[in-house]
Amino acid sequence: MGKYFKVRQSDWTQDFRIINFQDSSEYGVTYSGTKQVWITLHRHESIEQILDTILHESIHQAIADKTVGDDESENHDTEQEHEAMKRVFWCLNEWVDFDEVV
Repeated sequence: MGKYFKVRQSDWTQDFRIINFQDSSEYGVTYSGTKQVWITLHRHESIEQILDTILHESIHQAIADKTVGDDESENHDTEQEHEAMKRVFWCLNEWVDFDEVV
């Protein structure tokens, strides 16, 4: 028996670009206004980095779906998103020892 995965339907698109001169320092960018995610391939050094960026931008996408909603003027704090993602990744990788937390 294998794992079963449910595919989520979304109006978001995730695309790849070889090089992007406008965002040359970005690995990936989420545009919540147009519901697009772009992964810039030339910034990555391995397939693992590309997969990490896809996951990272997908989390931005999921947060944007829940926080922005229909009101495009409502902004969410990207730094708070990054801090939350960092803590989630620590937990998923078992880098946090909950027995030592006071």
